[in-house]
Amino acid sequence: MQTFLQRPVIRALLSGVLLGIAFPQVSLGTLGLLVFVAYVPLLLAIIDGGKAARRWSLIAWFYLTFVVFHGLSNWWVCSWQAQTDPYLFASGLALWLFHPFFLMLPFIALASIRRRLGIVWMLISTPLSIAGFEWLHGQTDASYPWLTIGYSLVHTPFAQVADTVGVYGLSFMIGIVNALVLYVFLALRQGARIRTPSVLLAVFIIAWGAWGLSKSEPPINGDSISVMLVQPNENPWEKWGDTRAQVDVHEMLVDSARSSGSKPDMVVWSETAIPYTIRDPRLEAEWEELRKWVDTSQISLLTGFADVMVYPPGQAPPSARHSRIDPAVRFDTFNAAMMINAGVLDVPVHRKSMLTPFAERLPFADQLTFAMSWIEWGVGISAWGKGQTRNPLELVRSGDTIAHVGTIICIESIYPEVARDLFNNGASTMVQTFCALSPMMRGTTAPGDLSNISILPACEPLNRGGQSLDAQTPGSLASSDRTGPRIRIPLSSQ
Repeated sequence: MQTFLQRPVIRALLSGVLLGIAFPQVSLGTLGLLVFVAYVPLLLAIIDGGKAARRWSLIAWFYLTFVVFHGLSNWWVCSWQAQTDPYLFASGLALWLFHPFFLMLPFIALASIRRRLGIVWMLISTPLSIAGFEWLHGQTDASYPWLTIGYSLVHTPFAQVADTVGVYGLSFMIGIVNALVLYVFLALRQGARIRTPSVLLAVFIIAWGAWGLSKSEPPINGDSISVMLVQPNENPWEKWGDTRAQVDVHEMLVDSARSSGSKPDMVVWSETAIPYTIRDPRLEAEWEELRKWVDTSQISLLTGFADVMVYPPGQAPPSARHSRIDPAVRFDTFNAAMMINAGVLDVPVHRKSMLTPFAERLPFADQLTFAMSWIEWGVGISAWGKGQTRNPLELVRSGDTIAHVGTIICIESIYPEVARDLFNNGASTMVQTFCALSPMMRGTTAPGDLSNISILPACEPLNRGGQSLDAQTPGSLASSDRTGPRIRIPLSSQ
């Protein structure tokens, strides 16, 4: 007769709780170390009951684990505010209910290996199965790699090795620890000698921790870049009503700070701080007024805005929109960022290349163009175009380029390849998270989560001489750098 803790459902539930607690919520700190044993109960359920269990019973166990994990770590996606758009709330619930089916796939594979090849091969396959699936999960339009398990270690020295192995490498190493812990437990349960596997487990964890600590040296001082971050304390839902007023509010905050003596090299406004297509030729007067303000203020402005691109004939992707005036004209609007340098005519633009599924763009929209109109929500950001390039933006001071700024917008920060591509294309500074998420998720752990987990994808560029600036959440600023120039943050306006 099974005891309470031997029941597969209880073990599955326990794994879900451990994974959720270990994930880097704002205040849980080093509890991320629980991830070293978080998979053990679920793997034990597969070993003890997986061979005889029916397929649907296995799926039920796995679903329970990951619906609990997702619920504890991503409950905020629904926003849970009085003015929350109904589509956003419904899509958050749908994500909670359906995402576990994706997260369980590596464990379906492990259950199959356990049936066909035995326990040892299942344990050997565990690290590759977990990390390999996480990598695959981030490669398509339907990807949502927020719950990559390597992020759980962000508050510990073990995360420092991400500058070499990446976040997926951390997940692989976490899989190794879980497999070794389970192997030791199984040997102990069978009365076998556990000295060798125990020593191997201890050596692996100690070596990993020592490697991480060796990478925790303070950054080298160098040239500095002064940055002003501006984030109005506003209702995010009303922001999309009087869009022109947004520019006035941001300019007023900058003018107020400058009048008190602040002279930054770069002013940063958040994602969609200018929530309309200000560079549209029909809005030339407003665009020139903004340019004149930048020139007069003698600043460089990095700001989020809605960009528009009209495609040359025959070059538009299938998902591009048709002009209402002339259906032959194809265009897209983009969630974008631009650098406006005082006295410089050229305005480089970064268009967001990784978009939140459904909330920002229908997955596989080029193949499912007929369904694009089905996925729309109140603030009008559910059909952004997808950026195709990842190039840094030049920061110019007195005619000289003083930095190449790699701009990462919101969810792009959880895709390691975005930071890597920007750095490989010449970025010396990363604006690490450039996000309008936090006001929509006010009162939740979302801003802190994003600030924490977005550190890891930029670790490799930081290790190779870059610097990173977190500019995403009102009242909470952070900078990360290992070598190269330092960032000074003199002011945050709210």
